[in-house]
Amino acid sequence: LKRTSLVHMPVETSWNYRGLTIDIPANRVTIDGVEVSLTKKEFEILSLLAQVSPNLLTRAEILGSVWGENEYVLDRTVDVHITRLRKKLGEYAGIIVNRSGFGYYLNLDNGK
Repeated sequence: LKRTSLVHMPVETSWNYRGLTIDIPANRVTIDGVEVSLTKKEFEILSLLAQVSPNLLTRAEILGSVWGENEYVLDRTVDVHITRLRKKLGEYAGIIVNRSGFGYYLNLDNGK
């Protein structure tokens, strides 16, 4: 299967949702000012979803953008990373929504 990566668009540098802040230049996510320890891939997934919010991304689009075209990983890899990311986001886990059979998006009305 061919993966498609997203066209690079102008990017916001940070997002704030209630107490959650995603700061792309600093590669940092904080909740109420306390840094959340994320792996590089978890941060890339979250920042990617924030950049295209409220649009949905398929697993293939996430894989292409985060892992690249030349690295072979299974589609379920995205699901595993999303599960870990949700655990780390705690009360904000609900902002990452899975539309079964379609992909993931950020719902900033569904969090805390």
